[in-house]
Parts: sequence; C-alpha cells; structure tokens
Amino acid sequence: MSVEVEIKLKIEDKTQILTSLKQLGFEKKKLVMETDTYYTAEHHDFARLDEALRVRSIENLDTGEKTAAITYKGAKMDTVSMTRKELETEVKDATVCREILENIGFQPIPKVEKQRQYMQNGNITACVDTVTGLGEYLELEILAEKEEEREAALKELEEILQKLGYSIKDTIRKSYLSMLLAKSSAM
Repeated sequence: MSVEVEIKLKIEDKTQILTSLKQLGFEKKKLVMETDTYYTAEHHDFARLDEALRVRSIENLDTGEKTAAITYKGAKMDTVSMTRKELETEVKDATVCREILENIGFQPIPKVEKQRQYMQNGNITACVDTVTGLGEYLELEILAEKEEEREAALKELEEILQKLGYSIKDTIRKSYLSMLLAKSSAM
C-alpha cells in the first residue's frame, strides 16, 4: 500500500515559486491540463468519510498526449497534512470509465480543472497548479511505500517549505473540490 504524503498551500506569485523550486534543484517535467470528475453514492458518502473517488483526464500540453486514471483516496491520516492512502490506475478511456460508474449508481459532482506544472527533485514531486475558480497553489508530495516512512517524508516536505519561506502553518488541508464546493455554496 502506497501512502501519498502531501502538503498544499496557496501561493501569490507562481513565477517566483517556479524560480525558487528550480534554485532548490527541482527540474521541470510535464505541463498538463487535468480535469477531475469526483463521485459520490447513496451507499457510500465519500465526503463524510473524508475519502474521494475520481476519474482524471490528463492532456499533456507539451506533447498533446491524452491519458486517464481512476483514483481512490482514503481518509487523511494526520492533522497537519493531506497524507492519505491512494490507489490509482490508468484507464484507457475516461469517458467509458465515467459511464460505468454512473451506470452502477455513482453520481458525479462538480469537476475540478487545473493546469499543473510538474517538477521533480529526487523522490519529491512539486506541482504548481492554477485551479479554475480558485487561483494558484503549490503541492509538494512524496509517495511513501510504507506507513513507517510517512513521518520522515512529511519532515522532508516541511524542510522544502521552509526553504521557500513558508511553514507547515501556511498549508491547507482542504481538497480543491471541497474549496470549490464551499465557494459555490457561499454564492
């Protein structure tokens, strides 16, 4: 079981963050557009259980290649980060995958669309996101193979945060979906 150790924060200056990450040894990887369709069901309240089920459509903006994946995310594992169990696999056709889920009783909820710049430094992935309706964010993550690696991975991410001029107190534990839903219900 893999554990996605992740922290997220709102950023004001995307260009400055990209420059700072490069100075810390991160290399630009792919630039993508991701469209996430999340699901709920009468028999399984993902929001109440702090879980997520999504189908993600991905377009690589550098190459034009299109891919898709289905992902289950378990409940958050601590009170300071977005760390959770994650199960993900590629699917050949996102549209068919969505139709299957909808035909067996899963209901789609509002989509999350974002442009994401992936950067990599060893085992650390940085994602600089521009989320439609929300603005710009930085996500830092390490995929830990074992539960015992979680604490060390979180500490490693905190060190990167500090080098960028932030602390763990600046991070957000809400998903883009929950922020968009809160924003739409406030209108």
